[in-house]
Amino acid sequence: MAVTISKTGPFYNSTESISFSSLRTNFKRTSSGSISASELRRNTSLMNTDPIVPDATENVDVSTSYNWEVSQLRTAIKYYNITQTATDINLNIATSSYWNSNLNKNIVKKAIINGTCGSNLTGTSAAYMTSTAYNLTIDVYGQILGAAGAGGYSIIRNGQDGGAALQIAPSSSNNIVVFVRSSGRIYGGGGGGEYGADGTTGASGTCATDVSYRTGSYGCNNCPKGTYCAPGYTQSGCIAESVCGTWRDRRFYYFMCYRIEYTTVSGGTGGTGGNGANGRGYNNQTNSLAGSAGTKGQDGQGCPNPPYNAGTVTSSQKGTDGENGGNGGDWGAAGGNTSGTGNGGAAGRAIFGSNYSVTGTINSTTIRGSYAAG
Repeated sequence: MAVTISKTGPFYNSTESISFSSLRTNFKRTSSGSISASELRRNTSLMNTDPIVPDATENVDVSTSYNWEVSQLRTAIKYYNITQTATDINLNIATSSYWNSNLNKNIVKKAIINGTCGSNLTGTSAAYMTSTAYNLTIDVYGQILGAAGAGGYSIIRNGQDGGAALQIAPSSSNNIVVFVRSSGRIYGGGGGGEYGADGTTGASGTCATDVSYRTGSYGCNNCPKGTYCAPGYTQSGCIAESVCGTWRDRRFYYFMCYRIEYTTVSGGTGGTGGNGANGRGYNNQTNSLAGSAGTKGQDGQGCPNPPYNAGTVTSSQKGTDGENGGNGGDWGAAGGNTSGTGNGGAAGRAIFGSNYSVTGTINSTTIRGSYAAG
């Protein structure tokens, strides 16, 4: 943790005299005009966004009623700030040791972000303020970067949502302001790309071969059912006319009948889909956002040769290629979808929570992702 604490005040040492004009300058913050004792009582109203003498742990000795004395303001303070520098992972802005129990009091406060706040986990914001607070400005000169959503893969095909940069809650808070400087960066993490659709298996094919039967001198009458016999013969043993070879040895004519046998061969396996790319985030600031390529579909089984030397095997037996994985989302952007059944991950929010406002330099350079209060 790289956080330092600073306070505006106390304004007087133990022996220094206290004048009303100095009280006007230090607490009313003006060098002219009137100042009265009633104005210098400690104000405890949580709806007062700029009390003259605020309620603070350091100001507990300042009376809120008629027993007020000038000396009570000797150790009083006007403002309370913390400043973050260097790099912090998942910075809890509301850490109690930072604020001396002043978060839920009306003293005007700042949390100044000069360094980097990051997150490696999409479920935890890079910086967060989850305790009730009043009159707090989160003043961003540095950067607050949400975590990258992971890309989908063969088991979890959806891309993961990007992580939020800055979380502000709860709703009981009042006057919470996020002030973005021109140098500031509040970026939600990008969503992960969806896993690419797997390729489909190719169509089955058919292969064929001839099986011959030799008969005696009685011609094709002896051909079994399911075979083909010679032209001009329509004997009951044949189912169609085809080619029947004949030849002669020393004593007999012999006839050959043919039967065509078929076998089915499988289509090729489809390629596997490519993995979705991780989104942009604190933990993925430079890697490519392109999804991985799917693998190629496999060729069909084809006809074994011999004996199946003919058939209807075609290019449709080739499995289709796997689809490329979806691209990862850039800062504050959703991950890419594919033709699979899932989705790319949603964009991480720049700021989320309730009861806050955003001001300062607001553009596509300083804020990436949604930031409206919910």
